Amino acid sequence: MDTSMGSKVAERILQLRLAKKMTQEQLAERADIDASVISRIERGSRSNIRLDTLEKIVTALGVDYASIFSFPDSNHVKTRIDSKLDLITDQETLAAIEKLVDLLAVPRK
Repeated sequence: MDTSMGSKVAERILQLRLAKKMTQEQLAERADIDASVISRIERGSRSNIRLDTLEKIVTALGVDYASIFSFPDSNHVKTRIDSKLDLITDQETLAAIEKLVDLLAVPRK
């Protein structure tokens, strides 16, 4: 498994795109880039993504840079949780998770 930053970002773009139920063509259209660019990025054949291209993809996905750089294989539990939460788009589910976090965040005596 390739663990380079480029391949991690490519996999993350794919995860976020699928979570948003978008095709490569839809993402490309929203990002105003060619669909072949999205395809090459996601396949890993284009591991050095230009910053302006990454900015367009981030904007088109409606996420922030932290979401793009939150990897599920991180050594940090909080980062792994964040990466999974970014994939949930259902607002009711997110509200339920928020309530659970609120309950867990209450200081213990």
